[in-house]
Amino acid sequence: MPHDVHDFHEQKRFAESVRVEAFWIDIYRRAFPDMVSCHLNARDNGAQRAGVDRLILLRSTKMLHIDEKVRKVVRDDILLEYLSNDETQALGWIEKDLTIDYLAYAMLPALRCYLFPWQMLRRAWLAHRERWIAYGRRRERGFSCPPPARNKGYRTHSVCVPIKTLREVVSAAHVIQLDPGDPLPPDPASPLKQLAFTRDGGAQQSFDFGGVSRQSARRHGRG
Repeated sequence: MPHDVHDFHEQKRFAESVRVEAFWIDIYRRAFPDMVSCHLNARDNGAQRAGVDRLILLRSTKMLHIDEKVRKVVRDDILLEYLSNDETQALGWIEKDLTIDYLAYAMLPALRCYLFPWQMLRRAWLAHRERWIAYGRRRERGFSCPPPARNKGYRTHSVCVPIKTLREVVSAAHVIQLDPGDPLPPDPASPLKQLAFTRDGGAQQSFDFGGVSRQSARRHGRG
């Protein structure tokens, strides 16, 4: 039996409906007691393409950027999209370096939302993705890979990760353990060494920072 074709615009209309919007506002009031304003970013703009569905202003003037996912059924797993378009090989949202603070993942019938800090969720995904996709394809340990979602002219691929597992690994991702051979943090009093980054246009620039390796520090009497 063929699977239904997913319509992006129909899903977008549902996500922006009055019922769903009231749900999100109530969720954010409870999640962020110091919330001053809550703005839905419904336009096709740069922020939306970078994953920002919601902007929340806190009393401290900090602005939070949130990506929202709504599931119309209650499940014991979280669906992570890793390939958005199998024709163009466009990355799924979990593979992208989105400019968000949180992923808000809602199970609407249960009136429940899971808030995942984005950088920690990404760190967990990068560490476990191959294992999780393999588990999903074999339907082991509560993981599954649903049939690719059929869109107009392409398919989208995802893996469903048990909520308990995902919450545990995201929590563990907050703990950063260095090995004895790892570089020391930069010494604020030392000359800066080098940090490279790439601009949007692809040109690479470098800045100097003053970090030295532990081995070098020992040779110079530090540590």
